Amino acid sequence: MTIDRRRFLAGAAVAAATSAGCLQADDGSGSGNGNGNGGTEPTTAVPEAPRVDEPPYEIPEQPTDAEEWNQLVLCENMSGDSDLEFQQVSAPRADLLLPTADSGNEVYAVRALTSAAEVREVFELDGDGGDGGGGDDTDGEPEEPIDAIDFEENLLLVVESGYGSGSITHHWKRAETTDRGLRLHGCHTEPYERTDDFTSHHSVVRVERPDDFEIASVSLTVGPDRRVHFNSAEDVVSVESE
Repeated sequence: MTIDRRRFLAGAAVAAATSAGCLQADDGSGSGNGNGNGGTEPTTAVPEAPRVDEPPYEIPEQPTDAEEWNQLVLCENMSGDSDLEFQQVSAPRADLLLPTADSGNEVYAVRALTSAAEVREVFELDGDGGDGGGGDDTDGEPEEPIDAIDFEENLLLVVESGYGSGSITHHWKRAETTDRGLRLHGCHTEPYERTDDFTSHHSVVRVERPDDFEIASVSLTVGPDRRVHFNSAEDVVSVESE
């Protein structure tokens, strides 16, 4: 199956689920169903509760001056005390779950890839497993091919959120162990100048694998009074926009 064929099927699955009402739970929590992780996750969704809450830390008021603007203001006072080592990595073109853009509700997804085979199903790799572009990590050090990661010690999270300006990115602050796996905490960036497009966002994060792993959860702060929770047992979740 080619990457284009997979992308068509993923988009069709999201559209079909939306029309059937599967992306929006009856209680408005926006929980989806299924796992999408090749048997690693439970066979039924484990909805996050609450789905949306306020960040449990103070978010400073954003200055208006461009020179003082802080694009990481939503993460400024978030704890960075991490149980697990993690690193956001560059990655080649991916077979994403979210459509490129949508005018409806907010949508979120996270997949936990636990093997090189799963990585190859999601990413369009070149012949040697690299990204075809010689990507570097944020520290400027060459990265190993993402399908060469030691999956006995690590796993790879593909996190998606939508929708908004393409200049918004994910910033990750800590990864903590839970009784069923791990939880990744982060925020949307707030660039001073934003592009006027309307698209989805994604990031790829290598995380140290906890001893007992079943579910990867994400807590993503997307506004001064809004934090959204979702996990890898849920597939795509839809949350009513403010």
